[in-house]
Amino acid sequence: MSDNNRGAADSGSGSSSNGSSSSNGSNSGGSSTTIKASRSFVGMFKRLFVRDKDDVNILEEEALRTPGKTILLNLIHNKLAILGFCGFLAIVLFCFIGSLMFPINLTYNEYTHSSLRPSRNYLKYPAVLNDKNIIKIVSGISFSIALDEQGDLYIWGTEPNIYLPNVSDLIMSIPEAVKNAKIVDIEAGSRHVICIDDEGNFYGWGHYGHNQTKFPLEIAHFYEPPSGTAIEKMAAMGVWSAILGSDGYVELWGSMQASQSFIDLLRHKNIIDFAAGDNNIVLLYKDGTLGVSGLVGTEYYTQIPSQLQDGSHNIVSVVSTNRNVLALDDEGGLHLWGSAEYGLNKLPDISGRPIHIEAGYKNFVVVTDDGSIIVWGSNELGQLDVPDNLLGVAKVFVDYYQFYAMDENGKIIGSWGNKGYIFGSDHLGRDIFTRLMYGGRISLTVGLIAVIISTFIAILIGLPAGYFGGCVDQFFMRLADVFSAIPFLPIVVVLNFIIGHNISSVGRVYLISVVLGLLGWMSLARLIRAQLLLEREKDFVLAARSLGIKERFIMIRHILPNVVNFVIVSVTLNYASYMLTEAALSFLGFGVREPEASWGNMLTSAQETAVIQFYWWRWVIPALFVVAAAFSVNLMGDALREAMDPKSSER
Repeated sequence: MSDNNRGAADSGSGSSSNGSSSSNGSNSGGSSTTIKASRSFVGMFKRLFVRDKDDVNILEEEALRTPGKTILLNLIHNKLAILGFCGFLAIVLFCFIGSLMFPINLTYNEYTHSSLRPSRNYLKYPAVLNDKNIIKIVSGISFSIALDEQGDLYIWGTEPNIYLPNVSDLIMSIPEAVKNAKIVDIEAGSRHVICIDDEGNFYGWGHYGHNQTKFPLEIAHFYEPPSGTAIEKMAAMGVWSAILGSDGYVELWGSMQASQSFIDLLRHKNIIDFAAGDNNIVLLYKDGTLGVSGLVGTEYYTQIPSQLQDGSHNIVSVVSTNRNVLALDDEGGLHLWGSAEYGLNKLPDISGRPIHIEAGYKNFVVVTDDGSIIVWGSNELGQLDVPDNLLGVAKVFVDYYQFYAMDENGKIIGSWGNKGYIFGSDHLGRDIFTRLMYGGRISLTVGLIAVIISTFIAILIGLPAGYFGGCVDQFFMRLADVFSAIPFLPIVVVLNFIIGHNISSVGRVYLISVVLGLLGWMSLARLIRAQLLLEREKDFVLAARSLGIKERFIMIRHILPNVVNFVIVSVTLNYASYMLTEAALSFLGFGVREPEASWGNMLTSAQETAVIQFYWWRWVIPALFVVAAAFSVNLMGDALREAMDPKSSER
């Protein structure tokens, strides 16, 4: 009973309490609403004018977010845009800054370096040679071989060619028979190697298109060991080889334009040494005099000093470039004759006494008794860039374009000359790397000039056509139709035939740019016209008219800035199109011509099946630059289009 009363009392008090709460809640509800409203107003005020730690003032943000900044932020947040800008900037710097750092001689060519694969390791000899006593180093056009005192060979560099009509063994793979023999002498031609071992056996490998690696059977039996004539010296050139026997005879085989008098001259029994160029040989006789034979009519053959033939000087050493000869007599005197090219027919100032002479393909080297090295001749591949820190030089080995300095212990203490071609060489032996720089400069310039011309004409035509309409619009649009109907390629072919042969390479570049610009403005003009048709009806144009502003100022100052976004995007995309067009024209032979370089004419060799199959670097690398430039510009154009679209900033 008491429990029930207590429950009822509790229930009553609870009801009273609830009623009281409801009454108070209704009173406090109004005040809480007021508090919330005041807090909301204060919060809005703070957000407008007060910067929190993690908040940005809205008015300040809106003031800073100009259209230009909005476009810039949109571009920054577009990864493809960053990729496009960085790629295009890298290409521009490579072409314009790189061409200043790496000068080019457009008339230069070197057939011995035709179609060499990409490499920069021509001078990177094996580290194991530091522990060897090297007695001889010979080089071809892209490789070198060292012979140590143990008779072992060490080869470095790169394969001269991938494709050759006749290849017995790859140069970079020394035959097993040679590896197992003790080699005592070795010589290298441009693409082949010959050597002999301590038993007098002859070996050869590499390019044998003229049988220059094989000892002819008709003379081989005279030199067969052990009773045959000993081989005292060997020589190897591009397409022929020669040996000097202990009997004083010189035997030559391969491809050589040799007259009968030349053959008879080699049969003298008193020859003790000889030096060779591609088409001539200078012979040193026992009495210290010299004789020359080979291709009659060259400076090499005709300008031999008479005092070197009459016994006035006792010659002890003779070396030869491709077209010049240098001889050293027993008194340290030097005697020089041959071609005047690269100054090879003039002796430089030599302070010390010459003790050793060497010759590359286009250079002479003299080592004096004080250890100095004097090099003169061509410097197209860094042949004159002798390291400054060479001390104790006893001998220099030179062959083609590779130079190695040795000390008296047979250690290599320095190397210089041709390091290789980072992008390989073309069919004329020209460096593709430097030609890409200069070719890109032309291709980029052609696109720039063309796009400037076409944009100027498009604005000049599109603005009045869209603004005035009517007859003006009809006239300009029909004019655009006429230009659109003009076939581009036939026009270029006709101009190339009429005036192309009478203008310089630079003039041809400008001609291509002007033709591209004059025949490429129509689509942009129509785009500008379409935008003008929309913009001219807007209020700000009506306001400008009501203020009495002249029509041309309305078009240029008020309407044009509102359509410039579309112009910029179109110009960017047209620029890539013009570059590709120039490349196509040069590829077909209607654009920039040799020896001037452009990306298009560098691709011309891709028309040959052998080039596509075996010499990939001659067309793949230029093609990649064309694609990379066009791709990066297109990325920039698409990014600009999205960045300038107001809706893109809302995403």
